[in-house]
Amino acid sequence: MLISVRTTYTLFSDGQHTGVDLGTKIRRVERALQMTDYQKIRWLRLILFMFAMLLFAVMPLVVSILFPGELYSYVVLLTFILMYTITWAFVRWEGGESIAELGFDIDNRIGPHISIGAIAGALGVALVAAIAFFFGGQLRPFNEITGDLVINVIFNTVLFSFFEELTHRGYILTRMENLAGRRAAIIFSSLFFSLLHFSWWAPAGYNIPLIVLFSFNIFLGGVVLSLSYYWSGRRLWVPIAFHFMWNVIAYVMFPSFPTEAVVQPEIFQIEWGLTTIIGFLFGLTILWSFLASEKNKD
Repeated sequence: MLISVRTTYTLFSDGQHTGVDLGTKIRRVERALQMTDYQKIRWLRLILFMFAMLLFAVMPLVVSILFPGELYSYVVLLTFILMYTITWAFVRWEGGESIAELGFDIDNRIGPHISIGAIAGALGVALVAAIAFFFGGQLRPFNEITGDLVINVIFNTVLFSFFEELTHRGYILTRMENLAGRRAAIIFSSLFFSLLHFSWWAPAGYNIPLIVLFSFNIFLGGVVLSLSYYWSGRRLWVPIAFHFMWNVIAYVMFPSFPTEAVVQPEIFQIEWGLTTIIGFLFGLTILWSFLASEKNKD
């Protein structure tokens, strides 16, 4: 990979004043080239991983259109298996030992972290539901909240929350941080996280303002989850628990929009409406208050 003319000139011209011999100057250029090539490999590896995650997001959607029915469930399960396998393979490719290195520390903080994430996620989404209840939004009718629905939601949410946090916060966020810094990593990894939720609105073809609002809400959720990862000492337990509780309550309490018509989704519908912003910010405040003693350790 080429190095800039200015950098090359500086590397060689410095020797005129310091007495550095030609061999040393050449080695400086070689080191600069090697570092540049190493950075390029890391970027390419990250882009390749993100492309794989994009394919995994597309696969269930395509299958649901071409082969509706039971096959869809098998494809979703296969997708999770592939996500885990690919993440493990990329960690090994980098020279790591296991996926545990991405933030699955096992110690006496697991219980408190899971509790903190669950409380913050539950209270955040409960606030959105309360606003909908008291101000004319639409919640799922009580007679539709069955045991089968709750069990199905819990099962699916366990998988989604674990594997999405593993890939997005555990791998993409941290690798992007190494390349571009923490702030840029939080922003761009959250944008990518939002992009991969396109399957929610792609089949429905809803209007652009509603899609933009939904995408912003998911982006904000990604930022909240990223901050919880850092504030808890670069661990995944808090974001997984937050993600899990938010989704369980959201999918049980709210109708399945956009497959079902709802009242004023741009205001009240979870993850589509403006009130979702309030819920995420409230959850973020709770996370900060619980994790304030830890968030500056890293």
